[in-house]
This record gives sequence, C-alpha cells and structure tokens, in this order.
Amino acid sequence: MREAVTVGRMWQPSLYIGSIVAHPEDRVAILPPRIKDSMPSPEPKPGESGWLYRVLEPYYTRESVDNVMEAMMEGQISSGAAWPRKLAENICSLYNVPVALPTSSGASALMVSLLACDLGPQDHVLVPSFTMVAVANAVTMVGATPVFCDSAPGSLNPGMEEILQKATPRTKAVIICHTYGVAAKEIQKLADLCRERCWWLIEDICEAMGTKADNGQLVGTFGDFAVSSLYANKPITAGDGGWIHAREAKHHDRLKSLINHGFDPAYHFLHFETAPNAKMNGLGAAFACSQIKLLPSIMEQRAKLAEWYREELSGLAGIQCIEQARHDAPWVFGIQASSRSARDSIREHLADHGVETRNYFYPLHLEPVNFYSGQPGVYDIVLPHAEHLAQVGLYLPTHSFLVRADLTYICSLIKRFFEPSTAVPELQRGLGWANAERSKILKGTETSSG
Repeated sequence: MREAVTVGRMWQPSLYIGSIVAHPEDRVAILPPRIKDSMPSPEPKPGESGWLYRVLEPYYTRESVDNVMEAMMEGQISSGAAWPRKLAENICSLYNVPVALPTSSGASALMVSLLACDLGPQDHVLVPSFTMVAVANAVTMVGATPVFCDSAPGSLNPGMEEILQKATPRTKAVIICHTYGVAAKEIQKLADLCRERCWWLIEDICEAMGTKADNGQLVGTFGDFAVSSLYANKPITAGDGGWIHAREAKHHDRLKSLINHGFDPAYHFLHFETAPNAKMNGLGAAFACSQIKLLPSIMEQRAKLAEWYREELSGLAGIQCIEQARHDAPWVFGIQASSRSARDSIREHLADHGVETRNYFYPLHLEPVNFYSGQPGVYDIVLPHAEHLAQVGLYLPTHSFLVRADLTYICSLIKRFFEPSTAVPELQRGLGWANAERSKILKGTETSSG
C-alpha cells in the first residue's frame, strides 16, 4: 500500500484500488459474482503485423495546422484568446443556438451543465446505463445521484418507458446520450416530458455531433443544454476538448462563470460559487475551429460507411448490425453476435488479422466503482437490454480514411470467421497507411477515393 501523505493535519490516503491491490486479477477477485461474471474479457492483441486498421483515426486538414501556427505566432494561445470565441461562434452557427462555450473536455462540459442545473445531494438524475462512464461520474461529482435506465428493446438508448420507469419525486434532470451516434428515437417526446415535469434535459452529444434525429433536426437542439467532446477519436477534434451550448441566451453569463472558477464579470476576484476550471486553451480552439464547417461532409462519409457495412454483412447469420436510424450515420459501426463467447472469438479473429475492435460499453450500474464506493444494491439492479448489449456487442473500424475496399476486406474476414472457405481479397494496406493518408491531406496531395 502506498504511504499516505499529510497536508497539515489532514490525511489524504489514496482511494484508488490499484494502490491497495496491485495485481489486476486481485482487484476483481473480491467483486460480487454479478459483476465478476459479466465483466469484459481482456482486450485481444494484434497479430504479427500489428494494427493495420485502428477503430478510429484523428482527421483534420492543413487549415487546422495553419490556424495553430497563426495562434502561436500571434501569442493567441490561452482560453482568453480570440480562437475560443471564434470556435463558439461556429458552434452557434451550426446548431442555431445563442450560447456556446468551448471547454477542456466533454466530461468537464457535462459537469458544468449539471452545475448550471443547481443539483444537490437530494436530487436524482436519470441517465442511461449503456453509455460512457463519464456520465455517471459527472453526476456523482456534483453531489447528485445517478439513477440508471435501461435501453429500449432493440435500441441503444432509453425511450419514454425506460425513463418513466425510473422517475422518482426527486428526479430533477435527465441525460440523453445518443450513444454511438444513433439518435434516441423518442427524443422529441422526452423533451416534451421534461418540460411537462420541469426536469432539466441535457443532451450528451459527445458521440453524436452532426447526428440528426428522425425529423431531421440536429440532436443537441432538443434539451436545455448540450455537451460535446473534441477528443481525438471524434469526427472533428481538438486533440482534447469539448463544448457546452444552450438554447436560451439567459444561460450565457452563468455558464461563462462556471467554466472559469466562478469569476464574476463585474468583480474580477470576487467568487460567488464554487466552480471548476473547464476552459479550452487557444491552441485547441484554433485547431478545431476550421473543422466545424467540415462536419456535414464528414457525416455524409459516415453514412456511406454505414451503408457499405450493412451491404457487406447483409444476410450473414450470427450477426446483427447496429440500430439503423432514419438518418443512418453512426459515429462507430457496431455489430452484435449471438453470444458473448462468439463476440470475443470474432474480436480475437479480427485482431489476428490486424483489425482493431472495441467491446460495447459495460453497463454503468455494474461498474466496480459502485461496489468499491459503497453503493449497496446498485449492481443488483437488472437492466436486461443494456446488459445484453454489453455482452454481445462490438464495434468495427469507422473513420474518415476508410473506403469501400477497406470495408470489403474487414467484412470478408468476419464472413470467414463463420465460413472458413470465404475468399478474402488481397490486402491493399500496409502498416501506417492511415498516417500516410493524413500526410497527403496536410501536404495538399490527397486524391478522391471511394
């Protein structure tokens, strides 16, 4: 155990379980069977060739690089520089909202949105169980209680029924995530419900920037607040970063204060509430600024990838493709196997051939943090649809450098898993090919392909 340190008389021992139980297997050995029996298997390793196809690749253009150089040459590198304001203007234009503020990450944006809802220890926030852990973390870190909701049958996201099943008199907010870039089917009904019940609605579009709901409206425009991520694996990126935007101008001053230590615009060093430092630096904003206008074309390419994957995998027994929305352009393209063992075997098979994959999310109500942090009963909740997705789902390479031939090769490997006699086309890619394609874009020598 790492020796505790003191600050004055205050003890600050580490609460990270890794500092107490060093070996990974020992950390899970004492977990309840419900968690231990369903936890993900270790990640597969690539074959001798390494990873030829990564799940996701950062995509950006020469303009992003030039903007960063301009920011550096002009000293416009901090959160107070002009570039974060320019990025905010571009986001406001894309989403037709009056308020947008760049942040240090999607997670910090989510925390700021929850702080703006004035939540306390008595408040419940309804969240999907099938989503990224940052969602539950943010709710817990502001002092409220996450209440986990199941996915709707046949869907990645909760619907009206799943939300209403978990509503309590203490419910004050709802977070909808549009997981994997698939719009929640009943987002308009959920928005109407939240207005009727006087609940805050926060849309987490970290995986759904540019995603359209069935009615053609951009997700992120239904709720009181929307938060997004600009991490390197997102369609547009700042490396790290994110933003928060709001549908009503009245939220501007409070949000601006909340992302900046609670500074008051009139009295610089008077702070009237506790708040984080969630600002984005000028270099990150400069890098992302020019990419906002590229998002519609990037989403068109995501739609083509989804179309090609569905065509290549059509009729393949033992595989179900990711939920298909009316505007079908998921951030990542997922498939569901017939069982957990089949899913794990497919992943190992693809890894042997240099194709990286990821498991679907592990449900938040089953995360070990609920056990180690003393949340009795949370991991005993049964949310069958979220739990099933976690056991059988994986997602495939989905990024802006892929063309039809790449998907044909990947899907041929999947078909060969089920039918060993399946012919696999000759591999046209070598190690580091995506970096070479990125270099072409940055040098202005890229060619169109499809």
